[in-house]
Amino acid sequence: MNSNDNYNENNRLQELGGSDFKIAEGEPNIKGWTVKDPQGRTIGEVDELLFDPQSRKVRYIVLDLEGNVLDLEPRNVLIPIGLAELHEADDDVILPNITAAQFQALPVYDRDNLTRETENSIRNALAGLGAAGAATGAAMAGSTSDAPDDYYNHEYYNEDKFYRNRPTPPPTNAPEGDRTIPIIEENMQVGKREVETGGANIRTRIVERPVEERVRLREEHVDVTRTPVDRPATDADMARAKEGEMKITERAEEPVVDKETRVVEEVNIRKDVEEHDETIRGSVRNTEVDIDKLDPNDPRRRNLGSDDAGRKLD
Repeated sequence: MNSNDNYNENNRLQELGGSDFKIAEGEPNIKGWTVKDPQGRTIGEVDELLFDPQSRKVRYIVLDLEGNVLDLEPRNVLIPIGLAELHEADDDVILPNITAAQFQALPVYDRDNLTRETENSIRNALAGLGAAGAATGAAMAGSTSDAPDDYYNHEYYNEDKFYRNRPTPPPTNAPEGDRTIPIIEENMQVGKREVETGGANIRTRIVERPVEERVRLREEHVDVTRTPVDRPATDADMARAKEGEMKITERAEEPVVDKETRVVEEVNIRKDVEEHDETIRGSVRNTEVDIDKLDPNDPRRRNLGSDDAGRKLD
């Protein structure tokens, strides 16, 4: 039997989906989360998790490259858990040091053909391409022994790096000595802000109204009257009868309208400001911890699960 056969039979990693295991209480289930680079560009999605059933630790993220923006061939690849990290707040997984060339060099993940040789290929791809990858690989190089404890004993599979941006709370069933009680306290701050409580809309417009004024106008008219007479002509008549031309002009008066614009009223607008004191009442909360120490002779101490010498009872 070769080493790969021994690996498959005794140390085969399992997918979390369909297994009898589940994510520990308090830790996020990242299946389905978006995987991004530090610039926020989408690389793919977490399709599955591979874990070691003996140590019960996640070793790889199964990354689906479908929908990536790096022009990578859509396929599933394995990313060691220690090379990824959780986003501080969003449901995203960040891969800070893996280049597009390294993604291209990763072998396709085949759940039915996962061997130690495949895992070594993953290490070589991540450590051998790109300046960031080369530096990371040099720092993380470790044993390639077939023994699981040796093979996974370096930073590629360090789960603490994965969760460092989002520390997990202690489980609810932690021993009493490991419990942490947060002490909280609220502070109330009172400030002020301006709000609109009313006002006035001022509009101006021009209106017209009819007016009447009576005025007496004078007109001139020329009236020519011919009167028949029969008398001897005098010298005056002879003087007026000389040839010539007489022009008499008729004149008339017409109305003339002149408008003058005058200010007849002023509207003044101002705001009155009033100040007043107001008492703001509220409530704040804080945590108070009551500690009751038991007397050594208190019979209740007999119920703590220890004998008189302090040994745990069966």
